[in-house]
Amino acid sequence: MRIILNGKEIKNVEVLKFENEKSKYIGYEIRNKKGKRWSLVRNRMNDRYLGVVNHGSMYNHKFRGYEWMSDETGDLVGVC
Repeated sequence: MRIILNGKEIKNVEVLKFENEKSKYIGYEIRNKKGKRWSLVRNRMNDRYLGVVNHGSMYNHKFRGYEWMSDETGDLVGVC
């Protein structure tokens, strides 16, 4: 799976998909090459959108300027 922001693919990250009962709202985890992690949490009102949160902090929730991402196309695409 790729991450696409502003029409460009982000190369230095790895995307892990969660598929279990406990992670109903946490769709994916993003890790960069240095080990920093982000979770993509599904919006409860509109589940096609994923909000980006840092692990351990619900207050700093933006990933390179994007507050919401979508996985409708099979890739993670940033939507403002």
